[in-house]
Amino acid sequence: MGNIAVTFRHVDPSKPLKEYVTEKLGKIQKVVDKPFDSHVTLSVEKYRHIAEVFVTGKGITIKAFESTDNLYSAIDLVCDKVERQLKKYREKRKEKGQGPFPAPMVSGSSLTIQEGEGEPRIIRSDNFLPKPMSVEEAVHHLDLLQVDVVMFVNQETNQPSVVFRQQDGNIGFTEPSAR
Repeated sequence: MGNIAVTFRHVDPSKPLKEYVTEKLGKIQKVVDKPFDSHVTLSVEKYRHIAEVFVTGKGITIKAFESTDNLYSAIDLVCDKVERQLKKYREKRKEKGQGPFPAPMVSGSSLTIQEGEGEPRIIRSDNFLPKPMSVEEAVHHLDLLQVDVVMFVNQETNQPSVVFRQQDGNIGFTEPSAR
């Protein structure tokens, strides 16, 4: 079983909460049958109870986030998301005949803006995938990383490019134009 680290932010550290998270992620680990490391952040902001999970394993990185009025339900929802993503990823790897998990492939994360007093603050943004890939692969990483924007190097043009999820549900694509 991989390591599970739990961080408490703006909430008192609680042994029952930590045990609950560890139990839920341990069950997921048995289902997907591959070890992975998890970092869980539990926080409370005004009335929002937030559970964030960052999972890394051999060839996979998943970020998931849920916000409810109760930390236990936020943990349930975010763990369900992680389990669905891991199962989905494992099935796609099997379909392509590459085994359940390949060698390390990519890492990334989403842009998180924390609302608070005044202007929003940018907390972290590093969803750039340096490995050259096709537009289709980059679109696949939108779902895999659960983000709305992915920047990558287009293998056909060797240019930095961006795929993004539009409000109408379609996927947008852009890259520098040759002038």
